[in-house]
Amino acid sequence: MLVQAVLFDIDDTLVNLAGAQQVAFRKQLTTQFGEQVSSHPAFDVAVEAFVHDPKNFYNAYINGKMSFAQQRLSRVSDAMRILQLQGAPAEELWIAGYEEVVSQHWVRFDDVAPFLAALDERGIAYGAATNNVTHYQRLKLEQTGLAFEVVIGTDITGKPKPDSSMFLEGARQLGSSVENTLMIGDDVINDGLGARDAGLISLLVDRQNTLQNPDRVYKVGSLSDVLHIPSLRFDNTIN
Repeated sequence: MLVQAVLFDIDDTLVNLAGAQQVAFRKQLTTQFGEQVSSHPAFDVAVEAFVHDPKNFYNAYINGKMSFAQQRLSRVSDAMRILQLQGAPAEELWIAGYEEVVSQHWVRFDDVAPFLAALDERGIAYGAATNNVTHYQRLKLEQTGLAFEVVIGTDITGKPKPDSSMFLEGARQLGSSVENTLMIGDDVINDGLGARDAGLISLLVDRQNTLQNPDRVYKVGSLSDVLHIPSLRFDNTIN
């Protein structure tokens, strides 16, 4: 397959958001409830619940069913229930305060810069398609040294991934045909199946080796492996 452009998911594909969330959650929870909360036997379970959001509060936000603040506070409340903590999340602490902490810990993964450099050497255009608003995700990219020209957020198409609109708009803005655009993400449904069903070449980066590998979706353990997939040819020359 010929690859002439690459679209990336941002969170936990390019930027280690989960790591930053873990740090911020631990800090804000101990700020509100005291250091002793970290010794609770279910503390790590609560951290994972907040970060990975098994009740899909964030999806409710991107689908217009909750505000951003509501989904954040709902995730905190869910973690508090696991820890049997009484009361409610302190809103200022968990909205503005949390944001200040988490943004200080945004970092890109080590395999990102070398891969982007390799794409630059080959003249391959790249951008991002992300289930968050564009200005916020641009800030995240810029803060981690990844100033992309093309960033497609949910506010641009009005529909989040896995809807095809984000993938199609990304390919259009990159000046690439859909079938020659590679989408790289970390979510099986939103990125992997969404891109595949929209007609893009679809690839999951699975650094922890925990994801399913759907039919007609590539999977690698690191971005450093992408250029070595035998069936993919990276060439921006129009044949």
